[in-house]
Amino acid sequence: MTAPVAIQWVVFDAVGTLIFADPPVHMAYHRIGRKSGSEITPPLASQRFKEAITARPATLETSAQQELEFWKSLVAKVLPDANHPEGCFQRLWEHFAAPSSWGVYADVEETLDDLKSRGIQVAIASNFDHRLHTVMNGHRELKSITRRFISSEIGWKKPSPRFFEAIVKDLDAAPSSILMIGDTLADDVHPARTAGLQALHVNRTAEPIEGSLATLSDLSSHLNPES
Repeated sequence: MTAPVAIQWVVFDAVGTLIFADPPVHMAYHRIGRKSGSEITPPLASQRFKEAITARPATLETSAQQELEFWKSLVAKVLPDANHPEGCFQRLWEHFAAPSSWGVYADVEETLDDLKSRGIQVAIASNFDHRLHTVMNGHRELKSITRRFISSEIGWKKPSPRFFEAIVKDLDAAPSSILMIGDTLADDVHPARTAGLQALHVNRTAEPIEGSLATLSDLSSHLNPES
């Protein structure tokens, strides 16, 4: 299968698509929480984190301050027994800003090299906050990607149409010449297609999903040979 229109830009989601938390998020909360006196176990940290994310208000408008306040409230919900809540939050905030707290998937570098050889440009589109700049700049494979669309800087989160409108406007390209790739159908794939972009889902779980990329290495078969 080839794309109906030649791709000029490939726009990747970040977390779950290019990078992953290492150690996993729940382990970071467990370890840092323990240093602040919390008795939380890794399974409970995982459960509370998922519940807090799920309970987040559905509003799509955002800002750097709103993101900061949300993560403060989330840490308080996950680690309610921390002795020093502010210090605990600060340690977690800084932990996830550190490049060393994130791994890059093994298929990323090869994929980016392939896109470069085809003359296809690359950007990032993420609901992460400004800390993503530090994370990307700290990884050799990612620091050259300088076109970065971050929700708290745009003012709108995925899946808001305004988020994707901002991408199209900034790249100054036809929507159909932009390919969005992400690990979330609801936030990445469906809204991108609604905005006129092409989109592919990357599924890094063990359970295969028909029509999704199992790895980014499968991307080449979806690109025009002449692109």
